Amino acid sequence: MSKVPSLEDYLKDAKTLELDGVSLEYFVKGEGPALLYLHGMDGVEGSAALIDILAQKFTVYAPSHPGFGASDLPRHFSTVDDLSYFYLDLMEHLDLNDVTLVGFSFGGWVAAEILVKDGSRFSNAVLGAPLGLRTANRREQIVTDIFMLDRKDAEERMQFKSPALTDVSELSEEELGRKARNAEALTLYGWSPYLYNPKLEQRLHRIKVSTLVLWGEEDRIAPTTYGDGFVTGIKNASFETIPSCGHRIYTDSPEAAADRITKFKNAAAS
Repeated sequence: MSKVPSLEDYLKDAKTLELDGVSLEYFVKGEGPALLYLHGMDGVEGSAALIDILAQKFTVYAPSHPGFGASDLPRHFSTVDDLSYFYLDLMEHLDLNDVTLVGFSFGGWVAAEILVKDGSRFSNAVLGAPLGLRTANRREQIVTDIFMLDRKDAEERMQFKSPALTDVSELSEEELGRKARNAEALTLYGWSPYLYNPKLEQRLHRIKVSTLVLWGEEDRIAPTTYGDGFVTGIKNASFETIPSCGHRIYTDSPEAAADRITKFKNAAAS
């Protein structure tokens, strides 16, 4: 099991760049083929264990989405559409090509929105329990409404392996600030419609790169059947599950997730 560094230690490696008037916090770790990692609802720090494992095989570029972590939130940003165009500009700015695109949960939604616009800089993609398709209908709430849950219930639903909740009184001012910013940004991008772009489903056919849709078998936020929409809509998509794993695949099973990502990259390159 990988040891997760403290937030203070992790942030020592943070870099900053200015792009489109946005001060972006990001991390670059490892050596190898380029991989863009788009984090989930809990910020880039929540994916620390998986990012460190991936860095053994890839050069991992892991930004904090605008509004999350220490990244600026421009006044004109309000949708995942804004994020997707920003990341296309980032790829051009960094001059990266033949990139493996990885996104989990909210980040998987962002990744899909990028690919339907322009996938020319990406060689393959892994979408881990992505959101972005219809989350409810008249009969049922398909994706759990996390905005209606208290902190304890939300955390327990996110992970199969029950997290040890930290007493907020024990958190540093920086940790509290990042959690607050992450929650505020997620609410901005995902409040209404709830974690959903009504246009995305009809655009998935535009994704041309080989895509792996990865799901935790015990996901209590979005059921495995939710992934069917991505597999059906993306022409070159395959679907795999990871046992004993919830919505936060990167926390429950970082080693298994890294193994699937690496094997998929190698298969796509052969």
